Amino acid sequence: MPLQELYERRSWFELRDAIAGASVPPLYRGAVASAFNHVAEAERYLGDAIREAVDVSAANEARGLLAIQHIRRGRSADAGRLLDDILRVAPQRTDVRDLRNTFGALADRPNLRVQLRRQTTFSCDVSREGVRIPVSINGKTVHWLVDTGANISVLSESEAKMLGLAGDGPAGRAADFAGGQTVSRTAVAARVAVGGTELRDVAMLVIPDSQPPWNEFKAGRRGAVGLPVALALGTLRWSSAGTCQMGIGASASAPAEANLVFDWLTPIARVRFAGVWLDLMLDTGNTGGSQLWERFGREFAALITERGQKGMKRLTQVGGSRELEAIVIPELRLRIGGFDTVLQPATVFPKPVGNELRHGNLGMDLLGQASTVTIDFPTMSMTLQ
Repeated sequence: MPLQELYERRSWFELRDAIAGASVPPLYRGAVASAFNHVAEAERYLGDAIREAVDVSAANEARGLLAIQHIRRGRSADAGRLLDDILRVAPQRTDVRDLRNTFGALADRPNLRVQLRRQTTFSCDVSREGVRIPVSINGKTVHWLVDTGANISVLSESEAKMLGLAGDGPAGRAADFAGGQTVSRTAVAARVAVGGTELRDVAMLVIPDSQPPWNEFKAGRRGAVGLPVALALGTLRWSSAGTCQMGIGASASAPAEANLVFDWLTPIARVRFAGVWLDLMLDTGNTGGSQLWERFGREFAALITERGQKGMKRLTQVGGSRELEAIVIPELRLRIGGFDTVLQPATVFPKPVGNELRHGNLGMDLLGQASTVTIDFPTMSMTLQ
């Protein structure tokens, strides 16, 4: 398959293999480096791609990739400047303008900074309802979910008020993979501590108290630690016994090859099913059940015909709950991070739920079947035991 097609399909594992040892444009090398969390390498190649671009469109493509990497890591000021550069020459780019507003990626916002990082073990609440950890925000302790599916840390309006966070950033809309959305504003927490890691200037998204799941939780539990904080921690490891280890070095061992990749702002896990790879969004904040999407239904049409039954499923997301038509398969067996899991039942949702480039969403119902889960962002690997 041509490199441009692999790039447009965001087939990062295949593109990585295709460019190995070849002489290729720096955009491809930068995109792959960013996808596999090789931050400095990505900045170098994408910088080259901007300087060597043959036209404005090509330069903006590289700027956009670099801005996305910055947003992922909480570097709001750096991302804001790049997005502003794109908008100056392409003001019609509403997608860039929305990105700039929604994630608080403004040129005058500070970058997230790691003040101290060390590996620490502590007690946490682990169940199929999620991993809830103690988080100190400006000296006040809350117990929030770890949500790798959140592009930014999220909290309710009342939680923000309790913590003294002013949601005075630009108005925008928070959305999820299921098509739900709501109004939001951004706030910045001056000091955030998780275990032995201390952070400064952490951007957060503030959404109304009426939105699920915050309307179901008590004060002090109405928030989620998103991807930028998780990346700053480096390694996340938890056991079903209620022990968490976080910080660089918390991983006991890692697979020989990466089985995680970033697709723009989203971590994707490679999962084995029926002898082939599935690409599933890694979403530790999904406590309602793992899902399969249109791509799975398309590629496994015979399985759908043979074992699937039409039904209605309630889906709860940002913006509320709704009943959707779906195909239900009694049971599927998936191998995740070297561990065999059972998805029972397996629900295949049609559009508009999901992403047509991915097979589905991997949630806590599957991760919770293991006694220990390790997500190691430095090596982009996940292990279940």
